[in-house]
Amino acid sequence: MNYKIIPNFLEKENLEILKKNLFSEDLPWYYKENLTLPKKDNEHAFYNHCIYNLKPQSILFNDMDVFINKLNIVSIVEIRANSMYIQKDPYECSWHTDRPFKCKTGIFYLNTCNGYTLLNTNPITKIDSIENTMLIFDSQIQHKGVSQTDCKRRMVINFNYFDNPCAFTYNH
Repeated sequence: MNYKIIPNFLEKENLEILKKNLFSEDLPWYYKENLTLPKKDNEHAFYNHCIYNLKPQSILFNDMDVFINKLNIVSIVEIRANSMYIQKDPYECSWHTDRPFKCKTGIFYLNTCNGYTLLNTNPITKIDSIENTMLIFDSQIQHKGVSQTDCKRRMVINFNYFDNPCAFTYNH
């Protein structure tokens, strides 16, 4: 299996604190024209809150300790929260990988809705958006998000990271 699903990833107390912070009206969210890169004309927009990119970017970085420990992260590439807004009809973004190099990708689902993630495995795998579920897969597996039609926001935290110190070995 090329992926792993971990239900009930966080303790209830940690989940409630995280949701309170991420669903807060006081948290700054940034408009992104396209869901994936390279940009495509037919892509839908979404909102993003960068938590870590080269260094901590958000007050929410302290809330990431539980993820860093549970995922055995030795080096963070990026952590960001993504918010897709309700659509009349489900919208599928383009197939993509988050990074051009091999690392791990994790998607943590903050709320339950009828949106989902597709993994380009053989056969294609559908992962439902279920609150407090963590999906982990090799970053080179193409995937796509599918918007929801049953609630205002589909919220996830996206992790790109290394969990193997040997990944840093450089051979010349």
